[in-house]
Amino acid sequence: MIGLYILLGVVGLILVLLLVALIRSFVIKDKNLNISPIEVDKTLSEQYANEFQKMIQVKTLSYDPKTKDVTAFEAFHKVLQELFPNVYNTMEQTVFEGHSILFKWTGKSSDKPIVLMAHQDVVPASNSGWDYPPFSGHLTEDLIYGRGTLDTKSTLYGIFKAIDELIGQGFTPEHDIYISSSTDEETSGFGAHKSVEKLQEFGVKPYLVLDEGGAIVRGSLPSVQKPIALIGVLEKGYANIKFTAKSAGGHSSYPPKNSPIARLSAFVQDVENHFPLKTKMIPEVAAIFSEAAPAMKGPYRFLFGNLWLFKPLLTWLLPKINPFGRALLSTTIAFTMQEGSDAENVIPAEASVTANLRIHPIQNIDSSFNVLQKIAKKYDIEAELLEAREASPISSTSNDAYRYIVKMIMKNYPDVLVSPYVMLGGTDCRYFSEITESALRFSPVRMDNKDLKKIHGINEAIPKTCLTEAVLFYKDIIINHQ
Repeated sequence: MIGLYILLGVVGLILVLLLVALIRSFVIKDKNLNISPIEVDKTLSEQYANEFQKMIQVKTLSYDPKTKDVTAFEAFHKVLQELFPNVYNTMEQTVFEGHSILFKWTGKSSDKPIVLMAHQDVVPASNSGWDYPPFSGHLTEDLIYGRGTLDTKSTLYGIFKAIDELIGQGFTPEHDIYISSSTDEETSGFGAHKSVEKLQEFGVKPYLVLDEGGAIVRGSLPSVQKPIALIGVLEKGYANIKFTAKSAGGHSSYPPKNSPIARLSAFVQDVENHFPLKTKMIPEVAAIFSEAAPAMKGPYRFLFGNLWLFKPLLTWLLPKINPFGRALLSTTIAFTMQEGSDAENVIPAEASVTANLRIHPIQNIDSSFNVLQKIAKKYDIEAELLEAREASPISSTSNDAYRYIVKMIMKNYPDVLVSPYVMLGGTDCRYFSEITESALRFSPVRMDNKDLKKIHGINEAIPKTCLTEAVLFYKDIIINHQ
């Protein structure tokens, strides 16, 4: 009888919790439900687009320290000087090897300096598959096509144009403003590191560092129609691990059991089928869902709007139904390369596979490596760590700098939701975590899932209106920083 009462009590408690969750899913409200985007001046956007076109037309592939060829970046800097004369006539300029730059606009005070960032280099692109040549900067009625339009010359234009116009208006910032722009973000990040060293040399501790990263994305979460401004507060780390299996080798006409390739295959299948690393929903990830929940519909709103109840369930479920869910909640493992015999009739004496890991702050490089090494040993496989870097420190979401960026986003993009975000890739911003607790990653650019696929891909393009929005956004950051 007592057991029955306990069972009824448990069932009753579950029903009460579900009822509370259901009521709460109806109560939570979208704070800016019917707010439209600010109307953009189309004439001004056309002017900006014609200027920006010149930046796209310079083929600034990442600087290679082996060749030390800076021809493209010399040409690019001439374009910048032509487009933004006030910047070059006013700001103190430091040019590093490879033509990465650090510019300083001296303000009334040096107490709370801001560093605005965007890199100059782009990844390669061939004409194949493009509607217009990737370095033509072709203008249509609404778009600007070209490599670097999204990643990330548009934000570089926005920063330079905002400062150039403010200088032209006689404005002096309350605090020092820096521009840091590297020429090797897509490869090494050497230029950004030089900027950090220079700032350290002068004892500069930025109030805020703002680099590319999250953007204003539509369609990124299920059932959410509203755009979400994603502010990257951390970057996942990176590691490559090589797994090698050895044997005596032999001829394929009399194959032994447990050959190197067979053992590697079993190992890979084991890791793929029984994910061995930690999974956790950290606060910065939970915030993505809780901020978006009011704009969700149906069961999504019920689940994500009640993380206090469903967080364990979602932490278990998301990695199983969506690769993006796995990436947000864990260090990921992707087997990307393999090597074996040089001939089809030879069993290799040695074969290997390489895995690329994106390191989550919940499980560092050593821990991840040790877990995989232990599994590899079951199959008589050796593990070797080739290269690695830890996840970046997590930037604060509770300080004035973060709240300031949120305020500026809402001022310029009143129709969007705002949330912290976990960067799955790398940016130059990670180096600046050495000198600030507010290394934030946000590009004032509107995108959808199709646009995201064009970054480093075919037909990369940006709406002309995005340039105007970016210029106004950076202006507001500078003007309102007290």
